[in-house]
Amino acid sequence: MTTLTSALAAAPTPTFRTVPCPADVRADRCGFVRVPEDHAQPGNGRTLDVFVAVKRGTQSAGRNAPLFYLEGGPGAPSSLSVGPLGQVFPAFDVVGIDQRGVGHSTPSLACPEVNTLMNASGGGVQSSEATNAQFTATLKACGARLRASGIRLEAFNTTQAAQDVDTVRRALGYGPVNLYGASYGTRLGQEVLRRAPGAVRAAVLDSVIPTTLDRVARSAESIQAALSRVFAACAADAACAAKYPNLEGTYRAVLKQLDARPLTLRVKGEDGPLDAQGFQALLLGSMYFTPGLEELPALIVAARDGDAARIQASFSVQFLETVVDTLTWGAFFSNECAGEVAYSTPERLRAALKAAPEFAGALNSGPGISSESIFDVCRAWGLAKPAPGENDAVVSSVPTLLLAGEFDPVTPAAWLPEAARGLQAAQTLVVRGAGHGSGLTSAAGYEAVVKFFLNPTAKLTVPAASTGKLNFR
Repeated sequence: MTTLTSALAAAPTPTFRTVPCPADVRADRCGFVRVPEDHAQPGNGRTLDVFVAVKRGTQSAGRNAPLFYLEGGPGAPSSLSVGPLGQVFPAFDVVGIDQRGVGHSTPSLACPEVNTLMNASGGGVQSSEATNAQFTATLKACGARLRASGIRLEAFNTTQAAQDVDTVRRALGYGPVNLYGASYGTRLGQEVLRRAPGAVRAAVLDSVIPTTLDRVARSAESIQAALSRVFAACAADAACAAKYPNLEGTYRAVLKQLDARPLTLRVKGEDGPLDAQGFQALLLGSMYFTPGLEELPALIVAARDGDAARIQASFSVQFLETVVDTLTWGAFFSNECAGEVAYSTPERLRAALKAAPEFAGALNSGPGISSESIFDVCRAWGLAKPAPGENDAVVSSVPTLLLAGEFDPVTPAAWLPEAARGLQAAQTLVVRGAGHGSGLTSAAGYEAVVKFFLNPTAKLTVPAASTGKLNFR
């Protein structure tokens, strides 16, 4: 680590090449920073161009360190978020970096053939065993195409991307920055803390993924537990219990009903069958965010009543239609294969799905982080070898706030102690009534984030809104 720090100090200052902002990026300044393909071998001549967007804050923002936002996915472009984030964090300049291979960065790891298949299968909710096999074959073909074009997929991992963040910081002339990582962005954020600790003034890890946890095997149990919490919350709420009596029993009956008589659901302009497995995939999407959580009982009843129009108009379907085209699938797999999948095994995943079978079918409906087929894809891509050190515990003295939503199905509050273990100046907050990304989707989480960034060494007082609850509709 000392050698790495010395090398960074001796490296020439990187430059920022300004370009007009693309139409889909609401920013004040855009450009590219050239980075080494391999930061351990900067002299080999192989480079990449990382796209950066800056949204300037108010006049007072100059007194505060900028906010570097690290998007989730992996594979979602951060540049698309700087406009909205500039509105909600006006006291900071907001910087979004499209991670190497993602969005406007070049070369791109896009797999448009996978996006086409996702659209045709209703974002994955209208999938089948045959569709899953088609996903796997299409992903393998994309990996082969990317390699044939000269792209070294081994270079597109979280370790390298973390060092890109520091390179961008230096190119923009900033001192230590405020770091905000959301979902997968928390993995990247922790790697920045490990690789470039002097680059960070304070860090928020929102919906945090502990580096030491086998997320491939642990996801099934966390999703199953989150659904149980939603059922319990409805039963404990007088209005919800009266409107949706025996919600869990209705849900079980609906699964049998949909397997016998699937509904026809239109997603992204395509009609397809919605069976029990697809409905569970849709409910999983509902549990990500508070509006989806609050309409989950109504979705179950709509499925019981055969009301496809109600389901089609839901927050979950509308959200699905907006995000299905934004993910750079090549970057998703290049990062997850080396950073998560290589540290797990098919045997551990099968045991986990057997122990928590509720969503096993939905998780295996396409090559996702907890599908058995992802191991096949990673082997085909030549990415079965783990990225060195990425699953070691991160030790840092940088002030860090870790957030979890009470109902988050994929990064649950139960993971907070493991995530905070090596963070010596960590504070944690569970946001009541919230799902995934609670710092940006709940009043309590947002209030906590702003307070923390303005004074990260002060003990955070719990916002009153953190005692909130779901308002079921």
